[in-house]
Amino acid sequence: MTSVRTWLCAMILLVASTGSQLAHAADAPASGGCNHGQVVKLADQTWESATFTTHVISALLRAAFECKTEIVPGTPAATESALAQGDLDIIAEQWSGRSPIIEKAVKAGDVLVVGDTLAGGAEQGWYVPDYVVHGDKARGIEPMAPDLNSWKDLPRYKQLFRDPEVPGKGRFLNCPAGWVCEKTNTRLLKIHELDKDYNNFRAGTGAALDSAISSAYDRGKPILFYYWQPAGLMAKYKFHKIEQDPFNQACWDTIVSGEGTLCSSDFLVAHLSVAVSRGFASDNPDIIAFFRKLQFQPPLLNSMILEMTEDRRSGDAMARRFLHDHPEVWRAWLPAEAVARANAALGMTPAADASPSGEAATQPESTSVQPGAGQPQDDGAADSRPASQDGPAWSGIFPNWSVAAFINERLVAMVKRYGDQFRRASETILTTVLLPVEQAMQAVPPWLFLILVALLSWHATRKPVTTIAYVVCLYLIGAVGLWDKLMQTFALVLVSTVFSIVIGVPVGIAAAGSRILRRILTPILDVMQTLPSFVYLIPVLMLFGLGKVPALFATIIYAVPPLIRLTVLGLRQVDRNVMEAAQSFGVTRWQMLTRVTLPLARPSIMAGINQTTMMALAMVVVASMIGARGLGEDVLAGIQTLDVGRGLQAGVAIVILAIVIDRITQAYGRPRRRRQAMLRQEDAR
Repeated sequence: MTSVRTWLCAMILLVASTGSQLAHAADAPASGGCNHGQVVKLADQTWESATFTTHVISALLRAAFECKTEIVPGTPAATESALAQGDLDIIAEQWSGRSPIIEKAVKAGDVLVVGDTLAGGAEQGWYVPDYVVHGDKARGIEPMAPDLNSWKDLPRYKQLFRDPEVPGKGRFLNCPAGWVCEKTNTRLLKIHELDKDYNNFRAGTGAALDSAISSAYDRGKPILFYYWQPAGLMAKYKFHKIEQDPFNQACWDTIVSGEGTLCSSDFLVAHLSVAVSRGFASDNPDIIAFFRKLQFQPPLLNSMILEMTEDRRSGDAMARRFLHDHPEVWRAWLPAEAVARANAALGMTPAADASPSGEAATQPESTSVQPGAGQPQDDGAADSRPASQDGPAWSGIFPNWSVAAFINERLVAMVKRYGDQFRRASETILTTVLLPVEQAMQAVPPWLFLILVALLSWHATRKPVTTIAYVVCLYLIGAVGLWDKLMQTFALVLVSTVFSIVIGVPVGIAAAGSRILRRILTPILDVMQTLPSFVYLIPVLMLFGLGKVPALFATIIYAVPPLIRLTVLGLRQVDRNVMEAAQSFGVTRWQMLTRVTLPLARPSIMAGINQTTMMALAMVVVASMIGARGLGEDVLAGIQTLDVGRGLQAGVAIVILAIVIDRITQAYGRPRRRRQAMLRQEDAR
């Protein structure tokens, strides 16, 4: 009986397993074809050369190999980890010797790095504008550091590159926090002992770094920075490279990894390749063969990036432009049958003298684009080329208008003409307000600061448990090593709030008494609150430079509107009968404001101050993207490096600071009688 039952159970399991396999086979895509019919996922890398290459590869995969593609956004560390785990298929631009994640995955056999996409490799290093060393007669600029050739010369010129935040040191403009190059530059500064003479200033984003370099170059000012190529700025400007010690592979490995005894080396001339997951590589040998042939010449790639940057074109639009203008390049990467499919998909005539192996002729005249022919299938985005050059004046029912070029030209002209005045104003605010407040906050012993917070909380709330909780939470921030950054953040929030009060309350008072002013201010405040902060970060950055001052202005723009609105609301809600009674006693307008309306509107105004403070704290991470230090820098670095612990503990510290400030300001914002009544109730308990 037992054997029969066992036999029946085995048969049932066999039937169930067979049915499951058949169902799975029915649901599975047909074998063969590009990636077995599965969508090919490419990493959406953020810098221009990688974005351009990614879209070129994506377009050719669709046109030549009939693949389905998807471009997935993510930080470099996130996409590299996803590739190693098989969640992504392709990273279009992988720099050799730059990513420990990829190197570990290659050793484990999870990732394959193929091809050499940039002929001669990608240079990187420390640079200054060429006019700093050789001058520029056309612009009337004399050489500022004619003997600056090697890193050994940099200590003599630290005052030339003076850092306004640390006047005794020069400023070295590093990569954004969290990038691999940021760590290598930091270690190289330490190896050369240049950290004694230069402040290692980290740009928050690649765009912030580019803007700072462009602003300095347009004004003819000295700047010391790290950069790389391929990049648009390398084609646009003339830079002078600072010589390093001879390249040593062993030393370079220690600089990149941070492990072992650090020693000096020049930067690696990196090879750019395509990184693919193990599964994708084994399933698509024809595509891997295509990647092995894919290669750009540096002048062409730099020109593509520059055009992409100058004309504000998307990577997709620039890739389509490249495919149609330079078929002699990409046809050499593909076999004959793939070239034929690509020609058909792109609506292009075959090259007249294409070789039998599929390599196209090198003369662009051998191809032409058929009017109205199909474009590479993508997300439906239109080519962003100006209508006057590449297309009709109308696209459907919409004219091809753009104010981008006009705004960019006016901004560059303003930077050239008034940039020095803005920088002087920036340095004045920095040295007279921001730095003294930050230094004062950092000079206060932590124990004294905690006592002051406890006294303030007790006076506002009279709640011992709450007071103890606030102190303990702030103490824990110091326990995880974030006290100095907490003080930097608190100083920026404090100064931003004070500036917002100085601006917001008087404007609110004036608007409360003028209907015309209220109508003018309403749309302006709407724009200030709804306009993405990233839109005005770059103009502020180019005018005022990297660091705390542009972060201050960006924070004020974002944080002041609620204070103005709530000040207007509070003053307009004051009881008219009370005001008439005060007028009957013969009070002046000033006495009416200071002794009647403002005290009665205080709860609303304090609510506005509370909201302004909270919005200033919300800008902490955004401000770190343009070089502001503090807790936001750790959050940003945690995002860019997938260091969850670092980002989480800095984020929790921001939350703790926000809660402490919010509860105390709310307590002081209650009407005095109500607060005193609450305190009496607490004492009675």
